Amino acid sequence: MRMTLLLIAATFLLCSSAYAESYDTTEDIPLNASDENVIVTDWADRLVETPELIVPDNLEAWEAQRQEIHDTVVETLGNIPARPAAPEVEVYETGETPIMTFEKFYMNDAYGDNVPGTIYIPKDLTGKAPAILYLHYHGDEFETGQNEVLFSWPLADEGQPLVDEFIKRGYIVMAIDAYAFTTRSGQGPGVDPSTGEKETGLAEEASLYKYFTVQGISYMGMIIRDDQCALDYLSAREEVDPDRIGVTGMSMGGTRANWLAALDERVKVTVSVACLTRMQDFIKTGNIKWHAFFNWVPGMLAKFDTEQVVSLIAPRNYVQLMGTEDIGSPLSGVEYIQKKMEEVYALYDAADKLEFHYYDGLDHDYLPEEFELMLDYFDANL
Repeated sequence: MRMTLLLIAATFLLCSSAYAESYDTTEDIPLNASDENVIVTDWADRLVETPELIVPDNLEAWEAQRQEIHDTVVETLGNIPARPAAPEVEVYETGETPIMTFEKFYMNDAYGDNVPGTIYIPKDLTGKAPAILYLHYHGDEFETGQNEVLFSWPLADEGQPLVDEFIKRGYIVMAIDAYAFTTRSGQGPGVDPSTGEKETGLAEEASLYKYFTVQGISYMGMIIRDDQCALDYLSAREEVDPDRIGVTGMSMGGTRANWLAALDERVKVTVSVACLTRMQDFIKTGNIKWHAFFNWVPGMLAKFDTEQVVSLIAPRNYVQLMGTEDIGSPLSGVEYIQKKMEEVYALYDAADKLEFHYYDGLDHDYLPEEFELMLDYFDANL
C-alpha cells in the first residue's frame, strides 16, 4: 500500500513538473488565447424573461394597468432627487438675429448644477406661442450638445440653422446641455488618475454612470430630470402657451423625447427620430457597446421594456421616424413596439394620433424629408 502511494506521488510530481515552468518576469509568461469552451450558453439566451405588455380589451382596465406601469418605470429609475419647486434661472447673455431674440441661461436644478441652456423667441409675437423643447443627440460628439439647433444638418440648405426653421413657423425653442456635453464637459465627478485633470467624453460619462448607480440612481433618470426642469422653465415663460408644448430629438434626443413624454403629460406632441430601441432585440444583435451609458437603466428588463414606457404617451400625438437599417434600433423591435402602441391607442379611439414612418435602407441618420415631416406634424397638431 505504501509503495502504491509513493508511485502515485512520484507520478504526480513527474506530471506536474512538465507544467511547473518558472519565469523571471511576468512579461515572459505566455498569454492564454481566447477559449471558446468557456461559453456554454450564448449570452442572448441568458437574458432575464421580461414581463410581456398585454394590453387589455377595455380602457378602464388599461388605465389601471397604465398607472402600475408608470409607477414601476419611475421606481426603476431610482432615487431621483426632487426638482425645484419653481424654476430658478439666471440669464447671462442675450442677443438677437433678424428673426428672433435669444437668452442664454443657467437653470439651477437643485442638485448642485446650473444647467446651461438657450431659449430662442420669434420677434413680433402677438400672443402666447407654441414651444418646442429640442433635445440634442449623443454620437460621442460631446462638443455639440445644445448647439445642435444651430446646425444646418439635416437641412439641405447648408448654412441654415435648424432653429431658424422653427422660428419662421412661430415656435419658441429651448435647448439645454445634458451631462458631459459642451458647457458641462469636464464637470463630472471623475478625474484622470495619471494627470489629475477632470475627465471628459466617454470617460466622464462612465464616471457619472458609476457615481449615480452606486447610489441607487439611474443616469437616464437624471438626464430626464434635467429635461423636466427645462420643461418647468419653458412652461413658466410668459411667451409660451403651456398647452402647446412639443418635444423632439434625434438619437439620444429621440430617446429622451420618448421617456420625457411618457413621464410628463405636459408634452402634447412628440416626434422621435432614429431611436426607439427595444432593449431585448438590441442586445441580441451583439452591438451592445453602440449605445452609450444613458440607455442602460439598471434592472429595467426584469420589469419592462421600451414598449411599456412609450405606451404611457397614449393618447397624445406621437410620431416615430426610423430607418429600416438603424443599428441602434433593430427593425423587429421597432415593429413590435409599434404593434403594442397601436393596441393602446385603439383603446382611446386615437389611432390617428400615432404615426410610424420607415425609410428603407436608411441607417442611423436624419434626412431633410424627415425634418420637414417633423415640422409639418407640429404645425398640424400644436
